[in-house]
Order: sequence, then C-alpha cells, then structure tokens
Amino acid sequence: MDETDRLRMVTEQLERLERLSATQLDTDAAAQRLMAREFTGMADKGGIVATVDGAGNLLAIDISQLSKRRHDGVTLGDAVVEAIHAAEQTAAEARAALMGDLGAGLGDLFGARQLFGGVSTDQR
Repeated sequence: MDETDRLRMVTEQLERLERLSATQLDTDAAAQRLMAREFTGMADKGGIVATVDGAGNLLAIDISQLSKRRHDGVTLGDAVVEAIHAAEQTAAEARAALMGDLGAGLGDLFGARQLFGGVSTDQR
C-alpha cells in the first residue's frame, strides 16, 4: 500500500466520522422532538383518554362523567389501564418508526455495502 492509498483511506475515514457526527446531531434532535410529543390512547368509546409523552411517561388521564357513572370501580380501573396501554403502544410505535428511519440513514456509514457486496443487511 503506497502513500496515496493510505491518504485516501484516512480521508474516507474522516468523511465517515463527519457523517457520523452529523447523524448523531440529527438523532439527538429527532429524539428531543419525539420526547416533546404527546400520544393518546382511548377506552370506553373515548370516554377515557390517557396521554403519555414520547418516553411513555403518563401525563394525564381524562375520565368523562358518563364513564364514571356507567362503571363500577373495578371496571373503570380496567378501562383506565386499557387507555394507558393504548397510549404507551402508540408512543412505542412512534419510537420504533423513528429508530427504523434513523437506522436506514446509517446504511452505508461504515462501508457496509462494500463489506457485504451491496447486499441489504436490513432484517425487517
């Protein structure tokens, strides 16, 4: 390997490092946007609404008067849990979609296509 090849390899590594740094900034920004979002889940035909943030932390539970009157404590509690789980699921799906999008952006960052002969390494 001559000096030109070494210089080319170093230059390629620096370019990858710069792309990685930019990708990390994009990832951080996307994660912050996700954490600022609110996701809702409903139960009892919309009479119970749970709200969570992007991390799945419970922010609020709204229970309509009709739902309170219509159900006993146990049934109402089950419906509240159902609404919370629905909101958490919505947030988890958004996180998974974000991770999939970010992963697709990393596709050739480390020369994976060269190493694997252009074969996709996506396992989905």
